[in-house]
Amino acid sequence: MTGPQVQQSGEWVPPQKTEKGVLGALFDANFNHLVTPKLIKAFYLLTLLLITLNALIVLGFGLWVMGLRNGWFLGLLIILCSPVVWLFEALLCRLFMEAVVVRFKSAEHLRVIKDKL
Repeated sequence: MTGPQVQQSGEWVPPQKTEKGVLGALFDANFNHLVTPKLIKAFYLLTLLLITLNALIVLGFGLWVMGLRNGWFLGLLIILCSPVVWLFEALLCRLFMEAVVVRFKSAEHLRVIKDKL
């Protein structure tokens, strides 16, 4: 990575940003290119898929309990709690992923400030 350049008019020009893919960033020994911001979207979608699968399993369990003798009320409670649990888990996942992204964005902005100096 080259340092910042100054044009003849004295105007600052940021260094050229070279974008690497996931594998290129993985084998970057200088850690100039980060892997986590590239993978966070895939991890978020995978986590939402697993949370949805978990909610469907809880819903199925609620239906099973509802079919038991004298279990209709508990089964109904489990069925009604399934979307609430899904929402809570999805919210916690989103908060964690946003915290990770904010951390990497701040590092990226600090790098831009360093390049300006």
